[in-house]
Amino acid sequence: MMCTLLTTGDRIPDRIAPVLASFFGLPISEVDICDLWDLDSRNWDASVTCEYAPLSGDLSWSLAIATSDDDASQLTEEVLALTVARSLGIVVVFSSDYPDISWIDRAATPEGDVCYINTIESEDDPPRWTVAVSEIFIPAFPEAEVRPIPEIIKPLRLPTPITDACVPKGHPQREAFYPLVNWERLTARMAADWPPSSWYPASMYVEDLELRDQLDAVIAQLSPEDQQRVREATEQVDRTYRSLTHEDGGENLARATGTPITDRAWYWYRRPPNPPWDLARQ
Repeated sequence: MMCTLLTTGDRIPDRIAPVLASFFGLPISEVDICDLWDLDSRNWDASVTCEYAPLSGDLSWSLAIATSDDDASQLTEEVLALTVARSLGIVVVFSSDYPDISWIDRAATPEGDVCYINTIESEDDPPRWTVAVSEIFIPAFPEAEVRPIPEIIKPLRLPTPITDACVPKGHPQREAFYPLVNWERLTARMAADWPPSSWYPASMYVEDLELRDQLDAVIAQLSPEDQQRVREATEQVDRTYRSLTHEDGGENLARATGTPITDRAWYWYRRPPNPPWDLARQ
């Protein structure tokens, strides 16, 4: 395992060794806590190293942790962050599962919560760290705006086995079938309770339904043989959508968007049992 944790708190380098020893199941003598720039006083034979550097702003320390233990490959960065947060009573910031969105991280709290946050590293020398947005209120970051982060929703790639069987990934026409891909992803989101944060804005749901509206036009441009295949896949996803939603005449979605739902296809008049945009965070 190799990872970098950013933390709040005082004297973390003096306190972290027993936590890491316990986490990796090693004697404390096998853990080397070292200043990032100090190459002379290190224990180069240690099984776990933790290179630390002070930070400023909302975050106090950077901890670059590495182990050569093959057994540690089964341990996750999230579990390590939660362990450190609980053990030391601090907030631990670690990488998100969105490598292409550099400004999104995750935060683990002493209470055991994990949420996405927006971190900003200033261009000052030395840089100053600010937590600008957090999905939940974290006392250590009182100035952070508390709200959902919609940018993390769509990049989450959910499985689409029905579409993949119909139009395999890498197929030259795959891009044209995005309305079907997106339609199946919507059902996957519902079935998984709206990952990654159990929240989904009504505006995105409307976009999904508008893409479903385009499917008939996509199918009409295909050969008769392909039309049958894609229509059967669409009907299969439609059945899943029906099983995951309730008929309500479009009332809930109209209320959430402030726009009446009229003269629409049947799927516009159905809603999830517990609409994710009904949360207080909408």
